[in-house]
Amino acid sequence: MLRLMIHWHSKPAVCVACALAGVAGLIVAAAWSLAARPGTASAQLAAADAATPASVGELRGVWSGYRVEPDWETAMQNLRQANFNAVFPYVCSPGVAYYASEVLPVSKYAQDHDYLNEAVTAGRKYGIAVHARIIALELLFAADATKTAMEQAGRLMVNASGDALPWLCPSDSRNRRLLKQVVVELARNYNIEGLQFDYLRYPWKDCCVCQRCRAQFAADTGMHIDDWPADVTTEGALSEEFSTWRQQQLTDLLEELVAAAHTTRPDILISAAVFPRWQVHAENFGQCAQTWVERGLLDFVCPMNYTADRLDFATWFLRQRKAVAGCTPLIVGTGPFSDACQFAGPQQLVEQIEIARAFGAAGFIVFKYNEQFAEQYLPYLAQEATAQATRPAWAE
Repeated sequence: MLRLMIHWHSKPAVCVACALAGVAGLIVAAAWSLAARPGTASAQLAAADAATPASVGELRGVWSGYRVEPDWETAMQNLRQANFNAVFPYVCSPGVAYYASEVLPVSKYAQDHDYLNEAVTAGRKYGIAVHARIIALELLFAADATKTAMEQAGRLMVNASGDALPWLCPSDSRNRRLLKQVVVELARNYNIEGLQFDYLRYPWKDCCVCQRCRAQFAADTGMHIDDWPADVTTEGALSEEFSTWRQQQLTDLLEELVAAAHTTRPDILISAAVFPRWQVHAENFGQCAQTWVERGLLDFVCPMNYTADRLDFATWFLRQRKAVAGCTPLIVGTGPFSDACQFAGPQQLVEQIEIARAFGAAGFIVFKYNEQFAEQYLPYLAQEATAQATRPAWAE
């Protein structure tokens, strides 16, 4: 089992490493600020073009669905042969589970299979750590009946047009309680290495504007609202305050989920899959990854830098590296099979891995495990970027 040598969740609200950085930290920050400018990122990128040797300590992971073809046994064997050491399977959303859940409705496709148990069993056999990936707020793949019941109970987000969306409202205590129950169930019943939160965000900046959020926003901020939701959306007089409040809702929720997980399993690792452009995405989606890092809520953070453009990939990573400032391991996500981009072949993935290594990443995660990845990418990587076996630098 992998373990953190330093338990980040025991840190105070402000990252200790950041507090101790002092003058040296200012120098480093200045250097990263220069490096983050597109004009100088290209120069940094040129320096990374030389082949980067395989890291002696890094997380090498892959995101996946709840099941893989032909089965988890074969997938774990394939990953081990290519010297990968972690897999992040999707296990549930708030409306459906693909494991033996007593909290969520179990998918009709998982009635005869506990796919998470199959992944964990095979992973332990081949030395691949399993981090269960939770879709935190969107009711992804939930049955229509589940969505309807949530809507009728007033538990869904509402946008500025008054439409209910298939997303749980994070200000609803019932939704927070449900998510904590899921976290506890997974941590208690499965020998997983970690939990990863995905979709811990709002779908856009015009929600949630349900009446519960209105009352909570007014109570928390003391703001007088003349016109709801116009006052808090886009060009509204209170739009900035509302943006900050939304970010706080998600940070508070994450803090509660981390506490529930660590109460159940103090050693479990917590991570989050986050958008790449942290400042703009905090404003648009309420997802403030930098705050999560600064508060020590994550054992590692995984920005989804899904692009085929090498300069964009490098620029995003450098800005993330500056924001993290050494507080939390940075595991960069790359997306050869994502909706955002399609790679021409495995060489593009190798290039991005080399860039991430050259700029100090603690590892990488690839989206996603599929037949093409298994048959074309893994053998190529095994001869190139992952030829040497390794494990995360923080593992004992």
